[in-house]
Amino acid sequence: MAIGRYYWGSRRKNHTTAVMLIIFGVVLLRVVLAFGFWQSNQLIGKTFTQSIDWLVQKVLQDPRSLLLASLPALAWQDTPEEMENLRPALVCWLAGSAGLANYPVGILQAQIPMLAQINPAETEIRAGDSVKPEQANLSPEQTTGREALVGIYNTHTGETYLLTDGRDRLTGGRGGVVTVAKAVQKTLEEQYGIPVVLSDRIHDARYATSYLESKKTAQEIVENHPHLIALLDIHRDAGRSRQDSLVEVKGKKVAPILIIVGSDARAEFPDWQQNYRFACRLADQINHLYPGLCLGVRVKEGRYNQFLHPGALLLEIGTDNNSLTEALASGEMLAHALAQLVRQEVKARQILPPEGGPPAEAPAPAADRTVEQVTGASKQI
Repeated sequence: MAIGRYYWGSRRKNHTTAVMLIIFGVVLLRVVLAFGFWQSNQLIGKTFTQSIDWLVQKVLQDPRSLLLASLPALAWQDTPEEMENLRPALVCWLAGSAGLANYPVGILQAQIPMLAQINPAETEIRAGDSVKPEQANLSPEQTTGREALVGIYNTHTGETYLLTDGRDRLTGGRGGVVTVAKAVQKTLEEQYGIPVVLSDRIHDARYATSYLESKKTAQEIVENHPHLIALLDIHRDAGRSRQDSLVEVKGKKVAPILIIVGSDARAEFPDWQQNYRFACRLADQINHLYPGLCLGVRVKEGRYNQFLHPGALLLEIGTDNNSLTEALASGEMLAHALAQLVRQEVKARQILPPEGGPPAEAPAPAADRTVEQVTGASKQI
């Protein structure tokens, strides 16, 4: 074991040193060329300069590959959309490797570059803090009646429920959160006539870049459905006890729902408060129909692809300590509440309501149904 640790440590140290030497060598060479020390052959000098510029640009534009190569453990860690921008991490890693960061925090940031941009501070806001919504821009043209008004996908497709599957993640597969997403779609379409587009693409085969992959799906949904009202990224939470993974709603134990909204703390997201207002309206509607089901709205510093649409939200339906049946019951109740919100938006935006639109009152949740009864075929993209 000691020999193995020494070999791995030496190998990692040598690899890091080699990468550092290459980077600084490239930068130094570019500086030399910039000051005109390569003028004997203009054609060779120009070609070489352009090649160096391209290499430097690639390093600065895509530091992810560099970091994952020199610190491969990052590829297996729970690093969600923070992987979206690694420039601060690269700077700290370079400073630490060069010995410039000789203070405790700097040393940690150099050894674990993600610490350079992850700030644990967050603001928790309860659902009762909602404010009046700001209507999003929408073309006055009416929809065809079947154009999707709700989009659903799962960034962490493999997330599942421990009590049902015996594990909390299906690596490279479709876990319980996908089943819950299909249940939400089924309820919205069959009970309310609300058109839904759902994608069950696997985005987390490489977990560290899952948000980059799901961004492609979210963009496709938004671009193909201009009258979209809500775009839901369905997850399940983790790290809670079994007791904290249950709420009692109308006499039944079901999985709690937590809504996550991103902000502009780390990256440009000027309109994030539109998403926040929409989230608060949904949280209020959920707790109006099913008191205690929604734990509120939590604002975090990432963006979670929500900058793509003002109705984009991240929903944590239950935790890894729930069963799939408990999460499905909550998913159905979510759909009933969302249907009321969609109906309000359809009226406010003067969209032609879908055929067989939402009824005045939401039906009671079918918490006791089996998984097969709740889920159905999904419309995929």
